[in-house]
Amino acid sequence: MPEEDLIELKFRLYDGSDIGPFRYSPASTIAMLKERIVAEWPKDKKLHPRRQMM
Repeated sequence: MPEEDLIELKFRLYDGSDIGPFRYSPASTIAMLKERIVAEWPKDKKLHPRRQMM
């Protein structure tokens, strides 16, 4: 897929730090995005997202 077709996302955490930026295909699902965010979440943060079993 050409570079210009990708969507770049960055997430701001509650303390002002960022996760990302990540580049995704427009065909990516929300589940794919969520898994990446959970995997990249900084381990030293007090609050952590929970993984849900599907």
